[in-house]
Amino acid sequence: MDSPDQSFFDEYKPLHVPHEYKSGACSRENIIFALAQLGQATAAEVATKLSALEPGTSPSVHQKNSEDVLSYLFDKGLIKAINKNGELSYNLSKIEVQNSGKADSLF
Repeated sequence: MDSPDQSFFDEYKPLHVPHEYKSGACSRENIIFALAQLGQATAAEVATKLSALEPGTSPSVHQKNSEDVLSYLFDKGLIKAINKNGELSYNLSKIEVQNSGKADSLF
């Protein structure tokens, strides 16, 4: 039996980051992979990374796909971005520094 919230869960499930680049994968997966490799990047920087990984595809195709996918993921709240000089620089919101504090005793 499906939960009444199942459509919400399907729409907003956590972002899967592929562990490797696959030339036959969908462009969304490869764009997420490239962004993960770069850490933080603009759509143009992601497109440049994709061009290095898949030189057989036109750079303008990589640029358009990167802009569309990154904008969509950002609008959905699945990735974050900061504005640098009028251009969005995207990131996966990964925690890179462990918490230095400790939990207070509950009792």
